[in-house]
Amino acid sequence: MTAARRLTSIALAVGLAYWLFADLVRQQLDWNADTRPIRFSYWGDFEDHALWTEIVRDFEALHPGAPIQQEWLPLSGYQPKIEQQLTGGAGPAVMMFQDEPFPRFAHHHFLRIDPDDDAALATHLADCWPSAVASFQVDNDLRGIPLHGGNVLIFCNPDAFDRAAQHHGRDILLPTGDWTLEEFAELAQLLTIDIDGDGSTDQYGFFQPYWVYYLPFIWSHGADLLDESRTRWTLQGPQAEAAFAFFADLNVRHGVTPNPQAYAGQDSDTAFLSGRVAMCVTGPWFMPYLNQTDLRGRYRVVPFPNGARPGRTRVTWDGLCINANVSETAQARGLAFAKFVLTAGVQRRFAEAQRAIPACQSLTRAFVEAGGGSDSPAAAFADAMQTARMQPITEHWIGMSRAVGRHLGSTVRDGAGRRSPRDALEALANDPIITRAFEQDRD
Repeated sequence: MTAARRLTSIALAVGLAYWLFADLVRQQLDWNADTRPIRFSYWGDFEDHALWTEIVRDFEALHPGAPIQQEWLPLSGYQPKIEQQLTGGAGPAVMMFQDEPFPRFAHHHFLRIDPDDDAALATHLADCWPSAVASFQVDNDLRGIPLHGGNVLIFCNPDAFDRAAQHHGRDILLPTGDWTLEEFAELAQLLTIDIDGDGSTDQYGFFQPYWVYYLPFIWSHGADLLDESRTRWTLQGPQAEAAFAFFADLNVRHGVTPNPQAYAGQDSDTAFLSGRVAMCVTGPWFMPYLNQTDLRGRYRVVPFPNGARPGRTRVTWDGLCINANVSETAQARGLAFAKFVLTAGVQRRFAEAQRAIPACQSLTRAFVEAGGGSDSPAAAFADAMQTARMQPITEHWIGMSRAVGRHLGSTVRDGAGRRSPRDALEALANDPIITRAFEQDRD
């Protein structure tokens, strides 16, 4: 072969190699050359922040050319700020997001993730709770990596049960969990007592929950907010009226739930810890706080009571979403971090922290073991996951949630503003927020 022909062959080979691999090489060079940190936003208390700091450091050790800038806020201020940043085009590369506001931002702001392009990611997602993956899908497109979540159950304060037993001169047993709505109401009445006989209630049986925590009671009555397509409003009829009436009766008829003026601004957690209420609805994130009190090892967590339907909890999820409007390099690094958080080592940390249930089902046992084993409150939350229902979340969730909370709350309002359950349901069905967002049957 002549020198000229040899040079021609080499040139052709180089050209072919460039055509085949230039994009890959350029991407790798860009990844290594751009050492600017990507921004990661998340919420939580100091313990959450400390945990995330450890996770970020471990990721950076595996990817020394991909630093992460942490942006930490408490939950109360997180969502408004992150929404403003996304709307203004200044959002972080990767961010924690709750499933409730997720649909409003998914199409225009979050990167579409294709598990078919990543065998390891597909394997991790296959291990996730189905509801965790479904919560971050829009039109069958995955636009977020599930992280952790939780359901809600009924917490029982044993000291409050003992006080009520002493007051009545009879045993009042902690519920076993296989109970009915009627038995729940009867127990709440027994637990509501005037200890000193001055005519004022000193201990209430139940803390009236906000509507999303009351949602399992609505389901137990056989009612639903939306149909399976989540386009038709269905919170109407006898079952819905019974659910609203049960909510109202707890306060107005039975007096087992405190009005705001009765508990001086305490929320359910502080009212429960102080013994002002015997039962409240909340999630696994409450357990770490209780385990630092003298209630550790003594409080009970029980399922929702059965009614027209078996009692089932609601489940919500948090995920990591990648900003679709940042550079491809930032997207790639953000996705790498999100996938890292779904690995067994990181998911185990969430399980052991006891603040949420890990997205990966295989780590549920670790969550239960860290919480005290098969008879622990953690086990109750894990067991309830088997039948947990997803909230009827749509892009209209925020407005719908406010409307439901406002109209349900009108059934226990003081004075002339109080509505009957039937009137409250009718007002809700005719609320402009509901009529604009959902179809519904009209008489």
